[in-house]
This record gives sequence, structure tokens and C-alpha cells, in this order.
Amino acid sequence: MMQRRAKHVVGPNGTTASNNDDDGGSAKHKTHPLLVPFAPRLPASIPPRSAAVSECSSRYCLPGVPAPLKFILLSFLGFAALMVMTAKDRHVHHHYKNHKEDSGIRGGMQKEMLHGVPHAPESLHKKIVREKYSQPQKSEGTDTINKAAERSASVEASERMLNQPSRFVDSEKKLKQQLLLLMEKQKAEKKSSASNPNDSVLGIKISNRYLGEDLLPYPESKGGEKEWEKLMQDRKKELSKVDAQEWKERMQQYSDMMEDIVQDTGVEDHSDESIHNHEEHMENNHVEDTTKEELSPPALAIPKHGTTKSKLWPTPAEKEGEDTTILLKPAFGTHRPASNAIFVFAEGYDLSIYLAFVESLVNTGYTGDVVLSISSEDKLKPDVKEYLLSKNARAGLNIVAYEVEWSCFKRSGQAASGSGEGMHHCQMNHAFGNASGEAIPDPREPRPVATARYELYWMWSLQYNSDSWLMLIDARDAWFQLDPFKGLTTSVSPGDDVLVAGELHLFGENADVVRIGTSNYNRNWLVTAYGKNVVEPYFEKPVICSGSTMGQQVAIETYLRAMVAEFDATNCKSKGCDQGFHNYLYYSGKLGHENDDVIVEGIAKVIVHDQGKGIINNLGALRDKPLSEWGLYDAKKEVVLQWDGSVSAVAHQYDRDKEVNAMVRGKKRLFEKQWKDFVAQS
Repeated sequence: MMQRRAKHVVGPNGTTASNNDDDGGSAKHKTHPLLVPFAPRLPASIPPRSAAVSECSSRYCLPGVPAPLKFILLSFLGFAALMVMTAKDRHVHHHYKNHKEDSGIRGGMQKEMLHGVPHAPESLHKKIVREKYSQPQKSEGTDTINKAAERSASVEASERMLNQPSRFVDSEKKLKQQLLLLMEKQKAEKKSSASNPNDSVLGIKISNRYLGEDLLPYPESKGGEKEWEKLMQDRKKELSKVDAQEWKERMQQYSDMMEDIVQDTGVEDHSDESIHNHEEHMENNHVEDTTKEELSPPALAIPKHGTTKSKLWPTPAEKEGEDTTILLKPAFGTHRPASNAIFVFAEGYDLSIYLAFVESLVNTGYTGDVVLSISSEDKLKPDVKEYLLSKNARAGLNIVAYEVEWSCFKRSGQAASGSGEGMHHCQMNHAFGNASGEAIPDPREPRPVATARYELYWMWSLQYNSDSWLMLIDARDAWFQLDPFKGLTTSVSPGDDVLVAGELHLFGENADVVRIGTSNYNRNWLVTAYGKNVVEPYFEKPVICSGSTMGQQVAIETYLRAMVAEFDATNCKSKGCDQGFHNYLYYSGKLGHENDDVIVEGIAKVIVHDQGKGIINNLGALRDKPLSEWGLYDAKKEVVLQWDGSVSAVAHQYDRDKEVNAMVRGKKRLFEKQWKDFVAQS
């Protein structure tokens, strides 16, 4: 069931608007006017309270009784009446509060980190759902038998999975072994330098792909580079054909599976309809939600019949036709389907950005996947590829990197080199293919890479299990302080009669400082895409950041289809329109309605976290004063904080604050030194 959000109100200082407007791309501080305090005025026709009491006391209320005694008696009677009228609600709220405090969240994670601070209407709502759908308790003996059976099934499933062959994973392991042998050779040569430069193995070219047992991923020496490079290119062409065929078979299996699901559920496919014509369909086809609300749910198993809406958005690949295939493959690294993953568009950055992002994440103990889009090898900044490859050669997280080839244009239509920090419009090359696996042109018009990245994210999301947790985050201004996935449940075992649907988590900007209508950027993105008449009702709503989203794979995949479909429908090409799509999808109810039980296929629940109360803490709007003065930064411990004083798992947009930005720059210098020491020792 969709969780209702708390209504945002005017902040304690009376402010409802501010020019603390963040376009998501600038780290420079901006000057803003002072916020003007708001003081409500009473109409002149309303008499002062003291005069009204005096008149009541002298003319109507217990004549002859002293006024102070009258006031005490009337106050007591009013309080007693209030207690009688609210007794039932207070009992329900007290029962829910005690139940919630006993439940907690698995893994010790604070309740506020996942679901935000509870409030009375929300508590009553959750209690009703829990009582309505609560299951009868099982006997202790039955529960023990069931747990033993589940453990046995889990062990058997794990053994079957481990015994299954995986060409990509095995190849990656063999490549690492071969590169480790090269590292040993280079160490030995440093101790006894080669007499002939042509016999040296220092600085030789390497392949980022396993080429087979008969061909090493590097030449035997400098002198053999040309011959090896020719053999390497020929072998890669052979392997590409094998990959294309295997990928085609996988996508066919995926398509067959989705067709079976649609047939089994009896739902219709509205892929060919305009995505903006579904509001009436949603209203006229309201269905009952039979999911059970939990405090820390896994991906939810939802009965197939009568509880889900049909698929509202086509896949990004279907724009060119249903037989379109995906050709894009990793430049290096291998996806691990059962792992959690963080998706990052990180093209054009120098090494320091990668160091801050990856090393801060490593320091949290995270061991999942990090999937990055990086510049093509000829445009990569120095040491970036070597650094990323080195992380995979050591224990810890797993990096998967894609090198996307773009064709970019200026607004005049003239060809441009690179994305121009998002200002140029670009198309992806060799990302999609026809049924035969041959590359086809990008089916979409040139658009900012910030918009096109959602197509990449969608392709990547297909590589993970439906209950894996995925995070979409900006690369340049994210700083990790805790493992963002710690304590989140990832297991689900749906039966034959259920579909799997997951949670989608969105993260807001500070609502007391900025709203959609007071932000020139956010207001213009929405108006440009949809028109003022459509989006004006959202102007008083808080801004939700498109640079920070997370959820289970099944929900994220649906969300990404929706984001790409919004570009197809609006053709909004301004830099930042993706944030307009993001806010429109939520406030229009297309991702699920706030006040009813409608479930979008794949999304069981949408949860919006207020700034400073969720896993990702968006800091960009808080520019009037340093974060330390807001109470959101502990300079001694060098940590960004939540509003309740706990440590934020992810500090996003940290570089808008001078003090925090200086701290991270210092950490970058330390990471750079550690990297140089590692290279020297290698």
C-alpha cells in the first residue's frame, strides 16, 4: 500500500519561499535576500480575547461567581470534554506507537532512516492496514518445520546457482589471474632493469577483456606490441559475435518471461498508447490493494488477480520496434545479479572525483556492485582506468564500467566534442541493435546526457534480481559515511500465483527553504515540459531531487521506463528536465496515488523522505548559513548529520557548503597520496 506523506507546512521561522535555488550543477555559493518573517493579522471585526471573556463573565456565565473561579471551572469542563471526545483516537495511537517501538527495523537501522518520522494520521493508517491483512499465528512446531524447510531449500538453491556455468564470471577471474602474473613480472623487472627496451614489460598495453588461454591480455614485451595488438583485435571481433548471440538469447528469454507474466495476470499492455492519457484509466479502474504493510518489508509478493495496474510504459528499447536488442556491454567488470548496486553516470571527471566517490564508499564496508558510465578510453583522464581496474583486483566492492560512445551537437546543430557539461545534446552510438544484432542509430533525438542516462540505468537494471536494492546517485557531489544498504531486507520467495513488487524511495530538498514554485529552475523545468496549467497545482509542493533515488530492482526498472517515456512524450531538451519529469511523475500520481490503494505494476509503495530524514541527505538548498550552524555538520568528527543528530549514510550536494567541501578536498588529497603509493609499490 502506498504510504501517505506528511503535509509540509511553513517552517518555524515563518518562511515559505526562498531563492536558495539549486540547478544541480554548480558548487558555487549564491547570495540570497533575507527571509521575511510572517506574522498573521486578526481581522478588525474580531474583538480581543480578554474583552470577550469579560463580557461573558459579567452577563451570562454564572453571575455572582468571581471571574477567576469561573475561568478555572470552564477550563476544567472544556478539558474533560476534549479528553472524552479523543479517547478512542489516543488509544489507537498509543497502541500503534508501542507496537512500532517493539518492532524496529531489521539490522538495527533507525526507523527514521527508512520511513521518516511518523505522525498521527500515518500511524492510524498503518494500524488499519496491519489489522486488516494480519495473518493468523502459526504454532511453534509448524513454524520450526517451515523454517527448516526454507533453510534446506535455500541451501539447495545456492548450490544449484554456484554449480551453474558462467562464462563471463569465469573469464573475469581468469583475466585477473593473468594480470596478476603481469604485475609480478613488472615488479621483477623493476628490481633488475631490462638491458633491451624491447624486452621490457613496463608500460605495455593491456586488454580489459579475457582473450582465451592461448592469447594473453598483454604482449610478452614492448617489441611484440604491434603483433599482439593485431591478434587481440581479431580475437575481440570473434568474441563480440559470441556475446551478441548470447545476449540475443538472454533478451529473448526475458521477453518470453514478460509475455508469460502478462498472460498469467490477465492485464493489458498499453505500451502503444500515449502515456499522458492514463489518468482517466487509473480513475475508472480503481482496484483494491491486498498487500500487507510492514515496517521493513522485502520486495512484496502481490497476488496476481485484481491488485495491479497494467504496464503503463514501454521499455526504452521498444521505441524502434519490439525486436530491438541491446548491444551495450561493459568495458570491464561483471555484474553480479544477486548483489546490491549503485548506478553512476561519471563521464568526463578527473581521478579525484572517482577517488572521493569510491574510497568513501569502500570505507563504509560496502561490498556490492558499482556500475559506472565512463568516458571512452581515448578521452579518459589520466589514471582513471588503472585506478578502477585496481579496485577489482583487490577484495571489496565490484566495479563494472561502460564506455559509451556519444555523438554530440551544439544547439545550432553543429557537431561538438563531448557533452559540454550537459549543455550539448547527444545520441548514443552502438547501444541498440536490430533482431540480427546489427547496430542501429539511436531511436531518440539528441538530448542532454543527464536525460539519456536513464536509458543506461534501465539497461543496467536488467542485470539484477528483482529484490536487489539499487541506488541512482550523482557522482560529483556524493560522499558516503555509512553503508547505504545496511539493514535493508533483500530476500523474497514469491509463489506461483504472485507477482513481485518493490519499494521506491525518493528524497526531497529542504521544504522550509525552497518549494517548486519558488525555485526558478524547478518551476521552469516543469512548465517547459508540461505547461503552466498542468503543473501549477504543484508549485507549493517540496522539490524532490532526481539525483538521488533508490529502491528494489523491480521498482527501479519500472521508474526508469517511466522517466524515459516522459522524455519521449514531452521532448523537453533543457538541461535539468529530468528533474521536472521526476517531480511530475510523483505529484501527478503516475508512480502510484497518494490517497488510495492503486499499485503501479512493479511498484508496491512510493516513500518520499524529507531532507535530513532519509538514507540520502540532500544539502543543496541549505545555503543561507553553514551546515554546522544548521546543526547538520560535526566539524570535530568530520561527519554530516541528520536532523536528529545521527550520521547521514550519504551526504549529497556536500560541495555547496564551504566547510564540508574543504573537508572532502582534504580527504581527496589523502586518497591521491595512497593511490600514488600503491602504484609505486606495484
